[in-house]
Amino acid sequence: MYINFDFDCNFSKIQKLYNLYKSSSMKEIFAILNKFIYENSIFYIYGDKGTEKEHVVSFIINKISNPNIINFSQGLDIKSLKKENFIFIITDIEKIDISFLKEKQINFKCAIIVSNFDYEMLYKINKISHEKYEILKNSTKFYLPPLKERKQDIIPLANMLLHEIAKFLCMPLKELSKEAKDAIIEYPWPENFYQLKQCLTKAYLMTKHQKLKTKDIFGEYNDKFSIKNFLESKLGNILGDLCHLDNSNLYDTVIQEVEKALFILVLNETGNNQVKAARILGINRNTLSKKLKNYNLI
Repeated sequence: MYINFDFDCNFSKIQKLYNLYKSSSMKEIFAILNKFIYENSIFYIYGDKGTEKEHVVSFIINKISNPNIINFSQGLDIKSLKKENFIFIITDIEKIDISFLKEKQINFKCAIIVSNFDYEMLYKINKISHEKYEILKNSTKFYLPPLKERKQDIIPLANMLLHEIAKFLCMPLKELSKEAKDAIIEYPWPENFYQLKQCLTKAYLMTKHQKLKTKDIFGEYNDKFSIKNFLESKLGNILGDLCHLDNSNLYDTVIQEVEKALFILVLNETGNNQVKAARILGINRNTLSKKLKNYNLI
């Protein structure tokens, strides 16, 4: 089974990465990679969950002409590979055999190892062998600090995400208000870039105005947006009465009403474009059409 690692080889986007980051730690990483000679190179990229490790991987891939990318898996016969310009991407270092990296007859451009943890720590807690540790000691190691330690990067990343969302949905660009910018800079982002992306996507879809406010991103009370909390507050008032009924059909009623309301919101946002709506909802176009007919929405 091949490991699926989400990286983007779009040339224009990768070129922008070099100038995107403002923090000294990230600028240093890209400056080193921009001058690197890629020949049998081993990179170890690590940082907290949700940090932009895929950006660094994408940048490396873009530096190599006509790369043959292999998302590494157990059981792969390295010696049978005949092509050139190989890039090996390894995302499960604790399970993957990397002994081939020390064999001189194996030529490759680079091996990119991606992890949430430093290999020094993995070795200390016996998650990797001594042989694997010795190989990793020869790697060029890059640590990506959490977003809360790189506040200079937050606004550039947020602006990039808003442009990507607008382009993906073929919709007008939305921008951050000054108060929203101040708020996201001060927020600790425990899930890092991944959480920033989720919050901005939610804000983009749930608002009609072009200037995103703090409450659009974090919720009405500057707290994490939670559908669970919303349903609890709305249903709490009626549950007592419904519990006295033998067959209130509560489950079907709530699911249908929530689904119907969601479809209406997304269709309004996309101008009744079912293709865009299905893409936003993450469901099949035919499935959406069928449900819309069931709810008499078309």
